Amino acid sequence: STVKMNINTENLVAIISKLQYDLDVTRRKLQEVSAEKDNALSRLSSIASAKLTYNNPNIADLSDRNRPQKLGEMFGELYDNEWTDAVDRLTEIMEEKKAIILLRDVLQYIYEKTKKASEDQYRNLQNALFQRDLRNSEMKNFIPIYKKIGEMQKEVAAISIDNTKQALRIDSDFMLPFESVILYGEPYVDRCVELCWRMHIQDPPMILDFSSSSEIVDKAMFRLFTRSGEYVDFVVWPALLLHENGPLVQKGVVQPLKSKSTLKSH
Repeated sequence: STVKMNINTENLVAIISKLQYDLDVTRRKLQEVSAEKDNALSRLSSIASAKLTYNNPNIADLSDRNRPQKLGEMFGELYDNEWTDAVDRLTEIMEEKKAIILLRDVLQYIYEKTKKASEDQYRNLQNALFQRDLRNSEMKNFIPIYKKIGEMQKEVAAISIDNTKQALRIDSDFMLPFESVILYGEPYVDRCVELCWRMHIQDPPMILDFSSSSEIVDKAMFRLFTRSGEYVDFVVWPALLLHENGPLVQKGVVQPLKSKSTLKSH
């Protein structure tokens, strides 16, 4: 009887041990499935977020110190501070109108130069990943990757800006016509590079509008400089748009002619 009880006890212990083992295995599998589910949900959330924010200027990253709204404020400060100082110094050696147009042309040159450089950088990063330009039909499948390329550009922006500043100093197309601005307004040049580069790497890129599309002052886009008038003499400072054909972020500045009769003889 005692032997039989021992056998039953051993069987019971073995059964309990087997059940405990099976329970542990089931728990581990459940944990693995739960972890895979969480990872899948995280990836789906990341993809959905990327698709929602990619190339969408209506959703701003409030943690980004260089988001479009802040860049607009800094662009206004560039005009109020470095631009004003440069005008004051340049008017010691030339007429005010010439100095203003020279500074505007410097900004426009830098804007175009940084536009090409930032686009080349983006394309190089894309090609490093895909080894070719993707067709439009393929691009939608890689929106999270494109968003990460843009984030990489922002992370290395300080290096890119420094490289661009150095490149300008050996660019004869820049140095020859704008040497006086380098001599009298180097802080202005450097700040133009910084802001233009950061504007171009926004998603989508911000736009500087140097043109006055009409001979009549567009007061929705430009404010007046030092005198009143209805007709444009020259653009002093470009308007800043959130993106191509997008809403206005900062008004530009134009100098109007004194009268329409002046326009005809201009």
